[in-house]
Amino acid sequence: MSSLLTVAPNTFTLHKGQSKVFNDPRRVRVVVAGRRWGKTQLARILAVQAAAAKPKQLIWYVAPTYGMARGIMWDEIKDSIPAKWIRSVNETRLTIRLVNGSRIVLKGADKPDSLRGVALNLVIIDEAQDIEPDTWFKVLYPTLTSTRGKAIIIGTPKAYNWLYDVYMKGQRGETYRDSKGRLRRNDHKSWQFPTITSPFIPVEEIAAARQNLDEKSFRQEFEASFETMSGRVYYAFDRNQHVGDYAFNPHLPIWVGQDFNIDPMSSVIMQPQDNGEVWIVGEAILFGSSTAEVCTELDRRFFKQQKQVIIFPDPAGAQRGHGRGESDLDILRQGGFRKLQYKRKHPPVSDRVNAVNRMLKAADGTIKLRVDRGCKHTISAFEQTIYKPGSREVDKSAGVEHPADALGYCIDFKFPVRKIKVLGVSV
Repeated sequence: MSSLLTVAPNTFTLHKGQSKVFNDPRRVRVVVAGRRWGKTQLARILAVQAAAAKPKQLIWYVAPTYGMARGIMWDEIKDSIPAKWIRSVNETRLTIRLVNGSRIVLKGADKPDSLRGVALNLVIIDEAQDIEPDTWFKVLYPTLTSTRGKAIIIGTPKAYNWLYDVYMKGQRGETYRDSKGRLRRNDHKSWQFPTITSPFIPVEEIAAARQNLDEKSFRQEFEASFETMSGRVYYAFDRNQHVGDYAFNPHLPIWVGQDFNIDPMSSVIMQPQDNGEVWIVGEAILFGSSTAEVCTELDRRFFKQQKQVIIFPDPAGAQRGHGRGESDLDILRQGGFRKLQYKRKHPPVSDRVNAVNRMLKAADGTIKLRVDRGCKHTISAFEQTIYKPGSREVDKSAGVEHPADALGYCIDFKFPVRKIKVLGVSV
């Protein structure tokens, strides 16, 4: 069977941006585009072309839910395939089998366990911003391993979530250096397409959207711009200013901010620099863990520099609560970490947050806190920790705040925000 694009050119029409994606050979292609740019049309064309190009191909189209997959793609994809190429259609399982033995199957990501244990030739993830990251990294990506299959990840920005992470992998160029300095060929490629780059959207419709949406929403929805979440606790953080390559220096002091939440235990490793800055150079995020396991991990990392380590724990860790009557701080000391600095009274959350925001960016523009790009949980905590609507109470429902809490105990101890009295009269 020849390519469908050759057989039925009128059925599969691509605009310039879509053609760039379609013709690129990279194994993982990431499309970040504004609303109504043509993401779903591109997904349909890619699925049908891949199924028709070779026999016995297994193609999955995955949307956030099974219902969305049916609503977005099912009728569209059935109507686009000539009847003579179709062997069977299963309306219940959303499966189309072609005469060459290839199958196109529509799936929902809301039940990720049902997606395991297959070998795919192509997976297309649509509305990726609304799908959990583990669905890609732990479930779908492994399905491509044995076949050396390809992936198309398509979405509209939604803060700095996993879609941003895979997008940035595609921006590394043809080659990049891995964590050990080895030169690697980049198998990711990514594009960012504003809605206006689609020739099918009237200019006046975009103008109307500009009037009806706030500036941030318009940038995200129509300009395909990654935006930070509203109501952010750590509003001063900007990954373009704060994130970079900030490597561990074995000759400098080692500060560890420690949060004792069991799932996860969060240790954020910092080092003060000669210029007055503090660099976050590492993190140990241990899920389903214990304070004893934190000691083991810190000892593994810093057994040669243990005398340089100072731990800044959550003061609540001084409360006795373990089986033998010992506290979290007792366990740290028993593990060899005797340099502990903490306030005897638990600092108000607002004081800790203000201290961190001031280090991130003072009112005069000075930046004194920087983060190594490898500290992904800490970066997520800065970007995704938000207040509950209409309050100054931290929303803990997402469970992302713990690394920021951990480093905050250190920053608040070493660089507290001082109370300033303003004298004078008002006129």
